[in-house]
Amino acid sequence: MILEWLEAALTPCPRELRDLGYRTELVAIGARYRRCRAAWADHLARSRRAVERAIERAPGRDTVMVLGSGRLLDVPLAALAAVFRRVVLIDVLHPLSARLGTHGYRNVELRSDDITGTIAALHRITPGDELPPVHSYAPLYGTGVDLIVSMNLLSQLGVLPAEWIERRLGESAASAADAFCAALARKHLDDLARCRASVCLIADVEWQHVDSAGTILERDSSIFGLPPPAPAEEWLWNLAPAPESDPRISEVRRVIVAHDPGKAAGGG
Repeated sequence: MILEWLEAALTPCPRELRDLGYRTELVAIGARYRRCRAAWADHLARSRRAVERAIERAPGRDTVMVLGSGRLLDVPLAALAAVFRRVVLIDVLHPLSARLGTHGYRNVELRSDDITGTIAALHRITPGDELPPVHSYAPLYGTGVDLIVSMNLLSQLGVLPAEWIERRLGESAASAADAFCAALARKHLDDLARCRASVCLIADVEWQHVDSAGTILERDSSIFGLPPPAPAEEWLWNLAPAPESDPRISEVRRVIVAHDPGKAAGGG
């Protein structure tokens, strides 16, 4: 608990992010990683290798943008910094571990951005208001961007906004919150399909509840019912092994890697 308290205290956080729960979630993810380090190891290693392979697909070596860089657990930072002139790490909040982890890399930039463009507007909503429109993230279309990595982000875009919408507007807004989540994920996929850069999407697309015998008890989309892109590879991530969230049931995610999703169909 002391470690979590210190991290929260040392993470500068604008009020709207704090109110929506982003700092609390950031600290909770770190705590869960420390508890589940062994169960996460394969997923994190596979994610890093997928990014390393994506480097070879990039048309140039100017700029790489990593969306959802978080704690850098799944980011092969040294490999990216050795190849690209600029490495731009983008997240709504950067924990102390990321700020320390990038120290000494002159070509690495931490950028605090809301890629959906909706958080500030969501923070102001009151009963009777319409939900804000979802925006494209303009920096994805900048010149000199050779590689974009969407790092285990797609399923997470709507989680905290949905909880906030229901807190502010009431449980009757649940269906509107679900539709908003789907719109966030859809816009992100559209952005990735339309940008000129090479794209590496790493995302969980399905959650599963699994018992101790390995039987799947429940499963559903983790990207709000959207059809996932065709995977170049996939694996299972034991996100919350029992008894992390339940004494007998583990929460498992199916993770995919997709290269240039949507572009083969004319999106890019």
